[in-house]
Amino acid sequence: MASQRSRARRVGVQVTGEDNLQLLAERLRPLTEQKIRIGMQGDAELAMVAGVNEYGSVKMNIPARSFIGTGKKKGQAPIGKLVRAGVTEIAHGRKSVDSLFVEIGETGLDRMKKNFERIKQPPLSARYAAGKTGSRKLLHREDELKDSLTYDIVPRGQ
Repeated sequence: MASQRSRARRVGVQVTGEDNLQLLAERLRPLTEQKIRIGMQGDAELAMVAGVNEYGSVKMNIPARSFIGTGKKKGQAPIGKLVRAGVTEIAHGRKSVDSLFVEIGETGLDRMKKNFERIKQPPLSARYAAGKTGSRKLLHREDELKDSLTYDIVPRGQ
């Protein structure tokens, strides 16, 4: 069983004496009940191809060409900014938790897909490139991999 990493960051919400703390807690509680997963979804063979591309394979002499991990890293800053603004909007009753979760998922997915388009390194080995006909794509089943990128919103603990 693989362990899942979780990350929590603090978001500053200003509270004044006029705010109803119980209402504030009710608005923010749903944030703790769900999480957004951004990654890929596909059949077992596509998952194996994604794993080999993501981490490389010493046995098959394939270098790592991370498209999920690096895409998530590139999405952290814009998602962080979105969360800070979104939590404040939720606290003030101007935004729903569900709409914030969708925005986070869409932003993360967008960054991951843009990162996928930029993968140029490491290049194909000269030996492999010489034997490859037609396409110069780096990733095996590239179109299927890109189409498999997705996000979902699930209860915490899944």
